[in-house]
Amino acid sequence: MKTRNILILCFLAFVCTLDASAYLDPGSGSYILQMIIAGAVGGAYAIKLYWQRLVGFFKGSSSNENDFLEADEE
Repeated sequence: MKTRNILILCFLAFVCTLDASAYLDPGSGSYILQMIIAGAVGGAYAIKLYWQRLVGFFKGSSSNENDFLEADEE
């Protein structure tokens, strides 16, 4: 119960702040853009890496790790 009250108090203090004197330099925008691009590329690579497992999962077929290793060698 105490933890819940503390979280509510912190949330209200965060939301009810009227003035935030903060500065974002131009490098911050490029860093955020870089993180978004890196996340997209990493996600695409993860999908490429596990594509056969994803297809097998949705088709309902069962296969083992050796099938994937053999498919990579071809």
